[in-house]
Amino acid sequence: MPSRARLRRLHDANDVMLASLDLDYRLRNAVKAARDLVPADAAAVFLPDSEGTALVIRAQEGLSESYVARQRLPIEGMRAQFRAAGEHVILDLPGGSLGDHALVTAEGLAKLLSIPLISENKLIGSLAIYAKDRSRSFTPEDIELAHLLAATTAIGITHSRLYAEAVAQRELHRHLLDALGDGVVIGWPSGRYETNPRAREILGVRQFETLAELRAAVDVRDLSSGEPIPLGAYPMDRALRGEKTRGEFVARRADSGERRELDVSAAPVHGSNGEVVAGVMTLHDITELLATEREREQFLSIVSHELRTPLTPLKALAQLVRSRMRRARSQGTELDMDSLDRNLAAIERQVDRMNGLVNDLLSVSRAEKGSLRMERVPYDLALVLRDVVQRYIDATAEEGRHTFTMEGPANLPAHGDQSRVEQLLMNLVGNAVKYSPTGGQVRVSLAADRRRAEIAISDQGIGIPPEEIAKLGHPFVRGAGRAGTFAGMGVGLYVARIVAEAHSGSLALESEGDGKGTTVRVKLLL
Repeated sequence: MPSRARLRRLHDANDVMLASLDLDYRLRNAVKAARDLVPADAAAVFLPDSEGTALVIRAQEGLSESYVARQRLPIEGMRAQFRAAGEHVILDLPGGSLGDHALVTAEGLAKLLSIPLISENKLIGSLAIYAKDRSRSFTPEDIELAHLLAATTAIGITHSRLYAEAVAQRELHRHLLDALGDGVVIGWPSGRYETNPRAREILGVRQFETLAELRAAVDVRDLSSGEPIPLGAYPMDRALRGEKTRGEFVARRADSGERRELDVSAAPVHGSNGEVVAGVMTLHDITELLATEREREQFLSIVSHELRTPLTPLKALAQLVRSRMRRARSQGTELDMDSLDRNLAAIERQVDRMNGLVNDLLSVSRAEKGSLRMERVPYDLALVLRDVVQRYIDATAEEGRHTFTMEGPANLPAHGDQSRVEQLLMNLVGNAVKYSPTGGQVRVSLAADRRRAEIAISDQGIGIPPEEIAKLGHPFVRGAGRAGTFAGMGVGLYVARIVAEAHSGSLALESEGDGKGTTVRVKLLL
């Protein structure tokens, strides 16, 4: 049996080795203890390589870098050498070595005491203790101390690996939570909880100590009723009672008061005996989804209304024309051709209006898909502009509220998509008429500078508040205040802007404010 002094040194060495869970730290102290306790000229711990086919040196004292880097022991040979725990081998080197004999000779090693490192009846490595003196013998006391040290080392290796796996799992768990697009809250019966960054972002909170503090920080209500959630009825509370729940809630961020609409799911996590050990709650932010849904419903309502609006007068005019034709036929009189011409012109205007609405919607759809193409041909921009203005002169002549002025050259050759430019002009001149309901002058001017044209369309209508100008020109965005009372889908200005930009140009709005009219300036590359 080892002496009390050597056992004391072994005990101290084990205390030092087990003071840290770091594997490399434990292995370094194991080989240091082996050289001190036996004593020996060198010591090493061999562990399997990454392929699991050989044992390589993971820690050592007293060996050269060349030996450490190159020495490999075949793992199957080592398993054959150690068939059971508690065995050891003492070898005269280099002849009895399983490794590279040339390396052993070069290192000057003469004796080896090799102890297996066993965990759960499996070989996980070996503790090698070397002497360079051929006359050196390892005493029974040396061997017993080496076995005790090897046993502690094997336990230390196993614990360190389990700890490293636990740390890796915890890091993986944290990275997975951090990577999730949804918020996640994990709660425990003790009241503690954990969240990922996305949950804290959604709720606008920092990490609190307890679930009770989290509840107190965030105002949560039922989405449909707007009622507060009673104490104990939160999804996490129900999950910790073993219930699965799903519902829609509205929460106000604790930091800014911003309203967030959430789809929340919660479920219990059961232990091995069926008890609830945790609850998991996911927060899916549906604020933008619901806002989009509301915008879609509003858009469909507006589109339905806008498309029905021309149909009503179309039907009435068609009925009127048919009635006059039947009356003329039955009475044998001639039709009033002037009246018929006015009716047909009104029908044509309503058809043009509906056609314009459909074209604008198709243009928006294609623009958002990136498939709005420009068919470029030579055309006369001045002629197209005068034709558009004349259409509105004819369309508003009966009401007599608007007057039009047109300034610019008689002709202006251009190269672009004539039909798209016409669509742009129809929308802009149409807006000038629509948003000046009491009438007034609509001024249209065309000027050219080198290869660029500028079109300015001014009205004396309702104007635009300064804070609204930047918002306009986006799809389905309509003006607030007085502008919101006019018919429209909020696409005409957007279509005009994308057509201008597709012709290497721009569109800008100018207004001095409410009731002071608006000027639209369009620049196009000729």
